[in-house]
Amino acid sequence: MLSNDIIAGTLKQFDEPDWEPLRELVGMDLADWFMWMHEVELADATSVHAYKHVTTRRYLHLAHDGRAFTYVPRGGYLEVHPRHAIDLAFENWDELAPGSEDPEAVRAALRRARSAAAGRASRRATREALERERERRDSEPGPAA
Repeated sequence: MLSNDIIAGTLKQFDEPDWEPLRELVGMDLADWFMWMHEVELADATSVHAYKHVTTRRYLHLAHDGRAFTYVPRGGYLEVHPRHAIDLAFENWDELAPGSEDPEAVRAALRRARSAAAGRASRRATREALERERERRDSEPGPAA
C-alpha cells in the first residue's frame, strides 16, 4: 500500500552499482537508458538505488522489494506507484532524443514495463492485504473454552 509519509534518507554509497531493481522494473531493453548514481538508506532501513535517465535527466529511485520513490527536497523520499515512476523518468524522452535508433521499439518496451509494473503492484497490494488480515486474526482473542 502506498503511503503519503515522507521517509528520510541518507546517502549510503556511490561506488558499487546495483542494477537489479532497475532491470526488474523496466527490463533489459530500457535499462540502458539509465546511469546508476548512488544508494540511499531510508529511515526504515530500506536501500534505494538512484538511476538517472541519460536523456530526460530524471531519476528512478528503486528498492529491491519493487517499491519506487520520488525524491522530496531536503533528503526525503515519497513512495509512488512504479508505473508512475516509469512515466516520470521517461517523460518527453522522444522529444529530447529525436534520433533514437528505433522509437517504436522503445515505446513497445515502455508499454511492457508499465504493464508489468501495474501487475507487480497489484500482487504486492494483495499480499499486503492478506498479511494485514492474518495479523488482525492473530491479534483477536480466541474462542472461550
